[in-house]
Amino acid sequence: MKIKHLIVLVFSLLSILSCREYIENETTNYQYFDKPLSDTTSTEALIAITDEDYLQYGVRVAFVNEKNDTIITFGKYAYFGTDTLMHYANVIEHPNDSTYGRQIAIDRNQNILYDIVMFDNGPDYFNDGLVRVLRNGKMGYANKYGQVVIPCEYDYAKWFEDGRAEVTYNAKEYLDLDEHRRVESDEWFEIDKKGNRIK
Repeated sequence: MKIKHLIVLVFSLLSILSCREYIENETTNYQYFDKPLSDTTSTEALIAITDEDYLQYGVRVAFVNEKNDTIITFGKYAYFGTDTLMHYANVIEHPNDSTYGRQIAIDRNQNILYDIVMFDNGPDYFNDGLVRVLRNGKMGYANKYGQVVIPCEYDYAKWFEDGRAEVTYNAKEYLDLDEHRRVESDEWFEIDKKGNRIK
C-alpha cells in the first residue's frame, strides 16, 4: 500500500514539474543614464498633474513646478505612482493614446534611469533603503535618489533585509499552477548593501 502511494506521489510531482511554463528572459539594448553619486541635493519639487478626471494609474501625466510652469509635458508618459518628482519619477511610457510602453524611472530631464521591477501590479517597494531595478533584463538595486548603487548584473535579486540580499547569476522564472511568477536557482548567494559577496 505504501509503495502505491509513493508511486502516485512521484508521478504527481513529475507531472507538476513538467507542466511548468518557463518565462524567457527579455534581452534588450536600451541606453540608461547614470546619475552621479554626488547628485543628492534637493531641487524644486515637480508635481504630477493630469488632464483627466483623476490622477490614477495609466492616465496621461505631466509635471509642473510650484509656479505651475510645465517642466515635463503631456503626451510622453502615463502616471505610475509618483505624485511628486524630487529626484526621479516612476512613469509608464505612453507614446500614443492607445498603447503603453515600458515602466521606467526618469529624472527631471527625462533621462531614463532604469526599468521598474513589478510587484503586486505596481512598482517594487523599498526594503532596507534600496529598491530592485532592471537594466536590459538584469537586476540590481537603486537608492532613494534614483541612483543605481549595485549594478544590474544578476538574473534575479531578492529584497534586502538586515543589510543582506540573495542574488543569482543563473535563474529560471516560471508560472506556477496559480499563474504566479516563481524563480528557481541552484546558485543563490548573499551580498551586502555595497554589492560585496558575503562569505
